Amino acid sequence: MNNQKNISVFGATGKVGSELLHFLSAAGIPTIAVTRNKSKVKSLPFVDWLEADLADKVTLGKTMENSKAVFLASSVSRNFSTEQNNVIETAKEYGVQHLVKLSSPGADKNSPNFISRPNGEVEELLKASGLEWTILQPNSFMQNWLGEFSQTIQKERKIYEATGEGRKPYIDTRDIAEVAFTILTNPANHRNKTYLLTGGEAVNYYQVAEAISKVIGEKVDYISLTADEFKQRMESKGMPWGMINTFLTIAEFQRSGNATFVNDTVSKLLNKAPRTIENFARDYAPSFIMDTNGQ
Repeated sequence: MNNQKNISVFGATGKVGSELLHFLSAAGIPTIAVTRNKSKVKSLPFVDWLEADLADKVTLGKTMENSKAVFLASSVSRNFSTEQNNVIETAKEYGVQHLVKLSSPGADKNSPNFISRPNGEVEELLKASGLEWTILQPNSFMQNWLGEFSQTIQKERKIYEATGEGRKPYIDTRDIAEVAFTILTNPANHRNKTYLLTGGEAVNYYQVAEAISKVIGEKVDYISLTADEFKQRMESKGMPWGMINTFLTIAEFQRSGNATFVNDTVSKLLNKAPRTIENFARDYAPSFIMDTNGQ
């Protein structure tokens, strides 16, 4: 890559990391995309893929030998804090100038939440590392609806959740990625700052169902589950009780009207409004449509 200073992206196949690669590639910025397995990656201009194990500092070093900035994201796992700290320590060792960490709202090392607790631990480690950093705490992703929701919409034209009429400012991962891109490419004004990122409007699943209905031309219904119904549904899918309990806690928080806070951080950082659920539904409409053969 002609000895240019790279940007290394960890979690490059994830919902945010994969979108970040598109922004970096389109801008012609030399990028190291890090993954555990290169067999399913997509080729992009200016992007080199490297395999690395976050538990192995030797392989991590190879991903940051010529990098000026790092984007750090990874799936929550048993060794999440240790592995992300390995990236932080290796970044410092290799002279990385700035690290952007994808975290979660309410990150706190003392939280019982299996997402908030490890992210809180890593946030503290990052702040104490001596690196220049920016922490992103995005609200729930719209793109999470491309999992089970898209399947039940395709097959039943239904959305199942336990949030009642509770609203939340869901955010499009493309907006999160663009915020990360903005910071990674011009970090001066974002040093040692934490940004809570929300969508532009708090919405409920009745509104989500309506937005999807309009773009696919068929009515989608939101089925509001009780906590017990949600628990039984998740148990039938083999979800561990600890995860079910966390999701129930999050759902109850939203159902009770406590998840409605909206800020203008995305608008200020990007100089444009965040994407709406209508934008999302239009752009991902094919994910909610089943063809006439049921496929």
